[in-house]
Amino acid sequence: MGNKFSFRPLNLSDMPLMYQWFNSSHVMEFYSLRKWTENEVLEKHKPYILGEKPVLGFIVLMNEIPIGYVQQYKVSDYPWPNQNLSLEIVNNAAGMDLFIGDKHLVGKGLGSEVIQEFINDKIWPMFRYCIVDPDTRNVAAIRCYEKLNFQEHAVIDSKDALENAVTLKLMILKH
Repeated sequence: MGNKFSFRPLNLSDMPLMYQWFNSSHVMEFYSLRKWTENEVLEKHKPYILGEKPVLGFIVLMNEIPIGYVQQYKVSDYPWPNQNLSLEIVNNAAGMDLFIGDKHLVGKGLGSEVIQEFINDKIWPMFRYCIVDPDTRNVAAIRCYEKLNFQEHAVIDSKDALENAVTLKLMILKH
């Protein structure tokens, strides 16, 4: 029997786990980007939990065990510079970011299973497009999205959360 994935809304009691994951080397490489304090992790996610920012965060559960984090947002709330997306796409697209927090589960093909299940469960009921923006150096993530039939839309220069220059590959999946 295969793995069963589900998505529980992020809550304040998840902050110790998020702190642990944010400070894991494999998550820092392309997601959290640096060492975080417990308070910084709380301050980043609290607005999502309280509905003060238009981002929905979820703990990824595999067979009821927390293994990662995924978030979604309306692309119209968080546009990229130079995105060159049509109004049709902007108004009907969700963006998504995720990581597998448990290092022992990285590289086992779970990412594509999690993404497919999340898109089916959370994105398609409300949106016609799903957009991701992996760092062009994150070859594993790009391969994972390609496996799920995401198509390259554009390669754009942007800034990461630390305001460092980064090149992103915007990829779109149409429902």
